[in-house]
Amino acid sequence: MNVMLSINIPVYNIEAGELVLQLVSQASGLKIDYEIRVYDDGSAEPAKLKNRKLAKMPHVVYREMEQNLGRAGIRNKMGIESEKPYLLFIDADSKLISEDYLKKYVEQANPDIVLCGGTAYSENKPSAEKLLRWVYGHQREAISAEKRNSQKGFIITSNNFLIDRELFRKIHFRENLGPYGHEDTLLGFDLFNAGITPLHIDNPVEHTGLEDSETFLKKTREALENLRFISKKVVGDSSEFNNQVRFLKQYRKITAVIPPFLLCWFFKLSHKRIEKNLTGKNPRLFWFDVYKLGYFARLKRK
Repeated sequence: MNVMLSINIPVYNIEAGELVLQLVSQASGLKIDYEIRVYDDGSAEPAKLKNRKLAKMPHVVYREMEQNLGRAGIRNKMGIESEKPYLLFIDADSKLISEDYLKKYVEQANPDIVLCGGTAYSENKPSAEKLLRWVYGHQREAISAEKRNSQKGFIITSNNFLIDRELFRKIHFRENLGPYGHEDTLLGFDLFNAGITPLHIDNPVEHTGLEDSETFLKKTREALENLRFISKKVVGDSSEFNNQVRFLKQYRKITAVIPPFLLCWFFKLSHKRIEKNLTGKNPRLFWFDVYKLGYFARLKRK
């Protein structure tokens, strides 16, 4: 196998040692030319202390940013500084669940194709305060490549994908969004407009960094704010974007029947009760969807 690979792991307040060891083991077994870049994006000192030992490992480049660059900025920096022709991006809160993880990517690497491996979740139910993220992941994210290829369109998930380095240097993450959410959606859209559609394959990593439910709701609101900004300021009336982003498509269908002001009114009256369900012991995704619709309707009326 002659594929040369830069494995990029952006880190923020998490220990990446176990993931790096898994990757070194698989890459060494394949006998490929590789590097693993671990860039700390402004973590607290305890996390840095745990990860600094990685700098002593062969094939590992460990760097600490002087200030937080954000989800898009740190990935762009890694892509620019990577030395190998193919870039594999993996989130630090990931665990390899296949012994052939790298092999699958190496065998299918192609400069004209972006490969998306997917996400998996443990079957073990987490503590009550993290249930919402786990339930959502199981039902909405842990789906087969066949289903993703039929439903996702240009959508890319930035936690686990392979891209040609030169392509990424031309078309990379936009850095003008808010703190969290949909930077990968916009990257997929930009690639789509350049004639590149991602290929989803069954090569998931397990997402181990489950947020508590309140944090996940906060990130959901931030992601909806970014999506509102993208749809209003970046892509405008692009029918392709609005049709392929599942939430926007659902929002249009529902507001064709239920006026947005009624969604806002319902959200104002009920969001506290919905949050109580979503942060409790039996979160229901129906109420999560209702919550998102109401919050987005409120954003659009501002």
